[in-house]
Amino acid sequence: MHDGGVRPLLLAAALFSSSCTPRLATTLVPELGGSDGGVIVEVIDAGPTCPCVQWGNPRNAGTVEDPLLELSGLVASRAQPGVFYAHNDSGDTARFFAIGADGRLQQTFTLDGATASDWEDIALGPCPSGTCVYLGDIGDNLRIRTNYAIYRVSEPQVASGTASVTWERFPYEYPSAARHNSEAIFMHPATGRLYLVTKEDTAVSEVYRFPLPFDSGKVAVLERVATLTVPSTTDRPLTGADVNPCGTAVLLRMYNRLVELRLPPAETDFEKIFLAAPITVPFANEAQGEAVAYSANGMSYFTASEKLIDPPPLYEFRCR
Repeated sequence: MHDGGVRPLLLAAALFSSSCTPRLATTLVPELGGSDGGVIVEVIDAGPTCPCVQWGNPRNAGTVEDPLLELSGLVASRAQPGVFYAHNDSGDTARFFAIGADGRLQQTFTLDGATASDWEDIALGPCPSGTCVYLGDIGDNLRIRTNYAIYRVSEPQVASGTASVTWERFPYEYPSAARHNSEAIFMHPATGRLYLVTKEDTAVSEVYRFPLPFDSGKVAVLERVATLTVPSTTDRPLTGADVNPCGTAVLLRMYNRLVELRLPPAETDFEKIFLAAPITVPFANEAQGEAVAYSANGMSYFTASEKLIDPPPLYEFRCR
């Protein structure tokens, strides 16, 4: 879209302060503008207080309920504290769920007409309508897919029951038409940059970003940003990621370990975070654990397993 009467503006705020305070934030959304820039969209900032220096041990926050039988992606709503969005791994229909911080199901959202080939992770971030949920149809275990895509849905107002939501689909490919498996996406809370982290079986993971503006009418070519130092040779593959609501830390989940990348306090270039040394943080011993998400205020994070036998617990790790 383009609004010729709206003058592109620069984001005039400190994006990387050591603490965030409640405010009506202004976010630059490039896809709303023409080739010369974007426009400002107002979004409610829930007042995160991140970052955290030391995390506590896991506490059982509740049990993940049916129909989340194989939870793969998890992300916290910032406008509705205590609400998380989640989805199942491949094999489910095109739908996602709102759950509470205790794992209980609150509402189901269906993307009628959409395809769920291998949904693996979910993200939240700015979009033309304010805040959107981004669903990653990004899995490719056999490296044979030619139809990778991101689905976008305006963040719903959570109620109960089942609701159909309007969606957009953004197809993409890797540079040189390479094929990669991925189970991790996250979106920077201020810039709207969507990042994808590959899942490598015997090598370290790579980070790619989605070009802006999003355009459903063409296949986007991802831009390689960095090669990580994880997984190490003693780790299992990387299965999930999330960025804190201040944009100053990223959690990277592997089956056997959880690490956090932290942006130096004086650094304003977010992508320098991928050069940071991974810090091992507490995790729970979960069978085939994939999901990880910061809370709305950034002062805790949650993990869950996609284990098919018995309802898996939802674990919370609080800042000390």
